Amino acid sequence: MSPSAEYFRWRYYHPHEAENPSAVWAAAWNAGGRSAMHDSSRLVELVPLLTDLLQLLQDERVEADVRASDRRPAYVDDDECEVTW
Repeated sequence: MSPSAEYFRWRYYHPHEAENPSAVWAAAWNAGGRSAMHDSSRLVELVPLLTDLLQLLQDERVEADVRASDRRPAYVDDDECEVTW
């Protein structure tokens, strides 16, 4: 729900408090806190996935799989550089 819709919903249920600026500010503050907590809880769900990804990267399995899937010709590292014009 959008912030403006939330405000009008709150205003509908609290018509007398909507006339008091400090009550409006307090309601907005509380709504922001609830929103931040909700967003943080969604981030916590990512922690196990990120931990698994970190373990794969540390085991070098991802890099080995990417290198094995690369079909380009192997790069030859010559010490000499040859320039042709």
